[in-house]
Amino acid sequence: MGYSFEHVDLPEPAATARAHAEACMDLNGSCGNWPQCYEEYSSLAAAYQFALNIAGMEFCRERMRWAGMTYQATPQPFPDWPFDSFDDWRNDQHRRDAYNAAERAAAAQTSPGKVGIPEFKLTSNGPWVVGETEIEQALILYDASPTSLRAEWETDELWVSWLDWLRETRAHGGFTVS
Repeated sequence: MGYSFEHVDLPEPAATARAHAEACMDLNGSCGNWPQCYEEYSSLAAAYQFALNIAGMEFCRERMRWAGMTYQATPQPFPDWPFDSFDDWRNDQHRRDAYNAAERAAAAQTSPGKVGIPEFKLTSNGPWVVGETEIEQALILYDASPTSLRAEWETDELWVSWLDWLRETRAHGGFTVS
């Protein structure tokens, strides 16, 4: 198992390519250009992605927990599938858009009164959205950690890469986890 991360806000033309690929995937590759549209999106979005294997994510998650950057919470459920069949899904754009919006809202959930990133967003490959505010809070908490701890941890290349990713995504709407 691995973790794939991507900027929420992609620049053009990657944003358009992602929207097209997602719409095509929603319709089971029926755009007439599948899989080329997905390959184009993958190529254009590659510079805005980050990946970790299960061990790397555990390492980063553990350090984040020690620095107080994450919090424990129970995720709220995602919306139930309201469609009777794939044909029902394909033939009702309005309901499909409403379902996708509800799923995106569930993916972006946080826990009121908590600060940082809910750890459940980093324990599965989603779909989750980690927003700018969550990232900013986590980085503030990290910066408040003892200087000696940060100095020791920042000798590790993986940890520094993860911190760089977090800092980068603050300015791009956060990141998705898949």
